Amino acid sequence: MIITVNDSGSWIKGDNTLAKLGLNLVTIPYGTEALGSDLAKLSSPLGEIEFASKVNKRQIGNGWRSWSHDYRGAVYFTNASTTLDLKLPNLIAFDFYAQPDVFLPFKLSAIAQSGTISEVLTQTVDGDSGAKYYGFYSDDPSDPIQAIRITADEGSKGFAIGQMRGAATTIPSPALVPGMIAFSIGLWRKYRARTNWE
Repeated sequence: MIITVNDSGSWIKGDNTLAKLGLNLVTIPYGTEALGSDLAKLSSPLGEIEFASKVNKRQIGNGWRSWSHDYRGAVYFTNASTTLDLKLPNLIAFDFYAQPDVFLPFKLSAIAQSGTISEVLTQTVDGDSGAKYYGFYSDDPSDPIQAIRITADEGSKGFAIGQMRGAATTIPSPALVPGMIAFSIGLWRKYRARTNWE
C-alpha cells in the first residue's frame, strides 16, 4: 500500500513524517545542465528519474519567480503542461515540492503507483510563494513506488517541481515497521486497489 503525506508532514515545516518513520531520504541532485535546458531525466545516487514529457530547468529568481520557505535553488517547469508523469527507480519513498506557474491558488494533485495505486493527494497551492510538499511511501518494501503522476488545474499554465528526494527499497529496520503499521492503520479502509492509471 502506498501512503500519502501532505504539506503538514513536510520536512521543512510540520511533522517531518517520513523521517519519523525512519526513512533515509536522499536529495536528488540538480546536475550540471544549464538553466533553461529541457530535460527528459535526472541522474541520482538512487538511479534515473525519467520525465514522460521534458521539463525546463529553472532557478528561483532566474526563470522562476517564487517558491516558499526561502528556497532559492533549481526547479523543473512543465513547459505549461498541466500533467507530468515521473518514472522512478523503484523507491520505497519519494517526496517533492510543487507550485503552479500563475500567481493564484490552484489545485495540484499527485498519485503514486507501484503494484497498487495510492489515494490522490490534492492540495491548493498558491503560485505566489506558496510551494507545497507532497510525500509518498510504500509500507511494503517488496512493492516499491515506480511512478508518480502530478496534475494541475488548467488555468495554472503548468507548474514546477523541486526539492525532490527518494529512499531506496531496503528492508526496514525494526523501528520502521511499527511506525508504518501505526501510521497506516487508520487509512486502510480508504484504500482501493487499482491496476491502471485513471
